[in-house]
Amino acid sequence: MRAPDVKNKEVQVNHEEINSLKGTLFSTVVFVGGGILFFIIVLFYFYMIRV
Repeated sequence: MRAPDVKNKEVQVNHEEINSLKGTLFSTVVFVGGGILFFIIVLFYFYMIRV
C-alpha cells in the first residue's frame, strides 16, 4: 500500500516542477524578448532623429 502512495507523490512533484519550468520559460521569453524589442525601438528612434 505504501509504494503507490510514494509513486503518486513523485508524479505530483514532477507535475509541479514542469509547471514551474513552464513559468520560468515564459518569464524568460517575455523579459528577454521585450528587452531586445525595446533595444531595437530605441535604436530606430535615434536613427529617425538623425535622419
